[in-house]
Amino acid sequence: MKLDISQNSKDHSFNIAVKLDQFKNLKEYEVLFNMINALSLDFDLDPEITIEDLKNIVAEAKKESAEEITVAIGSEGIDLEF
Repeated sequence: MKLDISQNSKDHSFNIAVKLDQFKNLKEYEVLFNMINALSLDFDLDPEITIEDLKNIVAEAKKESAEEITVAIGSEGIDLEF
């Protein structure tokens, strides 16, 4: 699975971008879930997201003909968009 992870040098926030075609089986959802949880620890955040939530978000993004989902993680919280 290919993840595009970047960090803002000013506020140390993270951005993760994942192409929707990367989600082929449960393992890919687990990888993104674990990455969100790991990076959230830098900001003492509790993501409150499950693998089932990620599956639903990816399914919705595919319905909307999106190409990727993005996750922004910073001191203000977590934002997941497509």
